[in-house]
Amino acid sequence: MAFEDKLMKAHAELQAQGVWLSNYKPPMFSLLRMLGIKVPPPYYLGFHLNAVIAFWYFAIIIFLVMYFGLLGSQDTMKTAMDKAAVWGVVYGIGMATFYTIRRRKLQLSEWSSL
Repeated sequence: MAFEDKLMKAHAELQAQGVWLSNYKPPMFSLLRMLGIKVPPPYYLGFHLNAVIAFWYFAIIIFLVMYFGLLGSQDTMKTAMDKAAVWGVVYGIGMATFYTIRRRKLQLSEWSSL
């Protein structure tokens, strides 16, 4: 079965369970798909891959905010990278945990069985 067909089935299943659109189709996953990376919705990914994806997009955003002083004070490159790494890990683990717990609670199908 084609990736797009599985994606449509996954979105339909999530929508039927009452999951918000912003939760099952986050902007980062849409961006990855526009770049040609066939990534399932976060509810159908494993803990580790969800953590890695969430880490990278959050760490990049935090780094830019800290380094360019968008919140008031500019940090050095090293300080901004350190803060981005710490908050990226916290956010990545938090989001991966959220998706794992919600997936079990909603009793969603396996990606391979869609």
